[in-house]
Amino acid sequence: MAQTGILLESGTNELEIVEFQINQKDEKGELRQGFYGVNVAKVREIIKCPERFAEVPRTNPTIVGVINLRGRIIPIIDLPKWLNKADPDNRGDRVIITEFNTVVTGFLVHSVARIHRLSWEKVESPSGLMNQAERECVTGIVKFDEKILMLLDFERIVAEMNPEVSFDKTTIRKSASRSGKTVFIAEDSNFIRKKIVELLKQAGYRVFSASNGVEALKKLSNIAEDAERRKLPINRYVNLIVTDVEMPQMDGLHLLTKLKAIKQLRDVPIVVFSSMVSKENRVKWASLGAVDFITKPEIERLVTLVDTKSI
Repeated sequence: MAQTGILLESGTNELEIVEFQINQKDEKGELRQGFYGVNVAKVREIIKCPERFAEVPRTNPTIVGVINLRGRIIPIIDLPKWLNKADPDNRGDRVIITEFNTVVTGFLVHSVARIHRLSWEKVESPSGLMNQAERECVTGIVKFDEKILMLLDFERIVAEMNPEVSFDKTTIRKSASRSGKTVFIAEDSNFIRKKIVELLKQAGYRVFSASNGVEALKKLSNIAEDAERRKLPINRYVNLIVTDVEMPQMDGLHLLTKLKAIKQLRDVPIVVFSSMVSKENRVKWASLGAVDFITKPEIERLVTLVDTKSI
């Protein structure tokens, strides 16, 4: 975990992934392994699956129950069931305990393999060969020689299960005074990106977006070049940039350092919008040039930040 802290601090465009497996029977009844991953920065610990769970009435059917882990009650999500890959004869053996967006959750999986350290450049956006449902729950793909590992959208899963971090209850009153401001969003999760764009447009802003850091850097570099060519101030094009941290090809921290190196963009405020906001990360990310930080359950506060921080 100490290494992960270094990665988040330096903006090296690297990450560490916990690889785990989810098994499913094919049409012949043979067991097939599916390979998945989660950012180490979101993992608190991995435990052996308890023999029994305490049941929770009137809850989502993919929540198998709760456990008491050292005095803390933690809901457990049956990940194979959520992915429609459940097999009653093949119960999961490990629980991955995660913490992000101020929420602690357990995910039941069949097995946990190892940790991979790699560059975000090796993480591809969900393939066009995947169907729409699969793309909606996968944020990235890593191709190894012997397998393909899929990074799941854990933030979407938790948002669907926990109404306290749901985006659907968020409503913002529109203001005509915001119509002259443009916000650029860099966010890899289709689910979350759509929610942010809808919210900001609802508030009255113009909004442009990108699904990863490379796409964001290209679009913003083009904006900077056009502003330079036309001799126009950058606030005629963009007034504030909001970036996630975890994104395929280039993460948000590496994007932040790249943008601060472009003369026309260095004064545009950048807000980090991440599930991994903590006291320590606030200090680290501020040193890279971020003007503020917001966790994803605080999406309504994003409008306040745009109102007060934009140029």
